Amino acid sequence: MKKVLVVTLFLSLSLILFTGCTKGAGDDFKFEYDFSDSDKGWVGDFTDYPVDYEPDIYELDFGHKDLPAELGRSGDKGLMLQGSNRSDDLFMYLRKQLTGLKPNTLYAIVIEVEFATDAPAGAVGIGGPPGEALFVKVGASTEEPVPVEGEFGGGPYYQLNVDKGAQSEGGKNAIVVGDGAKLENDEFDVYELKVLDNSSEPLEIKSDADGNLWVFVGTDSGFEGKTVLYYTAVNVVLAEK
Repeated sequence: MKKVLVVTLFLSLSLILFTGCTKGAGDDFKFEYDFSDSDKGWVGDFTDYPVDYEPDIYELDFGHKDLPAELGRSGDKGLMLQGSNRSDDLFMYLRKQLTGLKPNTLYAIVIEVEFATDAPAGAVGIGGPPGEALFVKVGASTEEPVPVEGEFGGGPYYQLNVDKGAQSEGGKNAIVVGDGAKLENDEFDVYELKVLDNSSEPLEIKSDADGNLWVFVGTDSGFEGKTVLYYTAVNVVLAEK
């Protein structure tokens, strides 16, 4: 009996340390990701821009980088996403596969995202304000959410292969949870942390035949300027329906 208990405890601890996942009450799962010391396997990507885009104009960038000093978290890093929205519809996002779920099972999914933004509320911007026109979305899908080539405006365009909706509207696979405007500081170029989630409207998505599911968080922009965000944490709770 002692040997079984030790093995069970070791497996449970391994699940927490290596996947950030804990088993909740009943058939609930909770995945917690803090990006202060690593990217935890999350990948950054972009859609809604021309296939033949000019890199110097769009300034797309992703990396695990030092957080801005004003956040007071010396030594901590975050997942930085950057882009200049020349297409008036740039989607910048992070994605991660969750594993170990029940196969072919419908889950109610709540995603909480913490990020640092420097866009003051009420500011004027090209095409829309830099904060309120930056629509924050959380999403989930059975298939990996990746850019695919499509047609838009008569030319080849990168689009997301799952339904995230458009700008202020959500879609089958994503929900708008708020915007990128700061809540306190009204200065430009001064970062502030913000936390948003979809607890009032959980996503309902099925896991695949192997018990896997993809989640993503990002911003759908109507602000036609440069945005630089630092994601510091993502937490995901899945409750079996």
